[in-house]
Amino acid sequence: MPECIFCDSDVPDDCEECPECSLPPFSGMMFDPKRKEEADRLESEGDSLGAWEILIEEWRNHTDVDYYDDEMAFQIKGWIEGLFSRNPELVEERIKIKLDEMRVCHYQGDHNGGIDAAEDAIQLAKEAERPDLEIEAIDAHMSIQHSRYGGRNYPGIEKLTERREELRRITGE
Repeated sequence: MPECIFCDSDVPDDCEECPECSLPPFSGMMFDPKRKEEADRLESEGDSLGAWEILIEEWRNHTDVDYYDDEMAFQIKGWIEGLFSRNPELVEERIKIKLDEMRVCHYQGDHNGGIDAAEDAIQLAKEAERPDLEIEAIDAHMSIQHSRYGGRNYPGIEKLTERREELRRITGE
């Protein structure tokens, strides 16, 4: 008998709501395929940002702490990566999803994955020559690390602080 993706209870194949946790027991049950069709239509009409907004909303819904559907989130992330590869101008959006990934990883206890996602966001901003986004990524990373370590004594803080101050001088913040 298959198991619920949330509570691992045995559920019948045709189950629509898990009797134990009251959530849809199988991956993808909360996804409306019309959302993907709409995103594809928008992109084909030249509205890559509109497509992004639909896909990121779905990804966030499927990575929510109360409803985490890893399999569907992975599929949606693949669609987002495809959108990025076809629309390289979506730099800010690439950074936003990396910061979201950082938060999800840290929440789930995958701190190394969270650090990797933060460093990717910082690097993307640096490569795009977007100091404003680099500051945003550094601040998000430092905030998570501050919470994680309970203060300002964590690995790499000096380098992050120096870079943030350098960027603030450059941008005039």
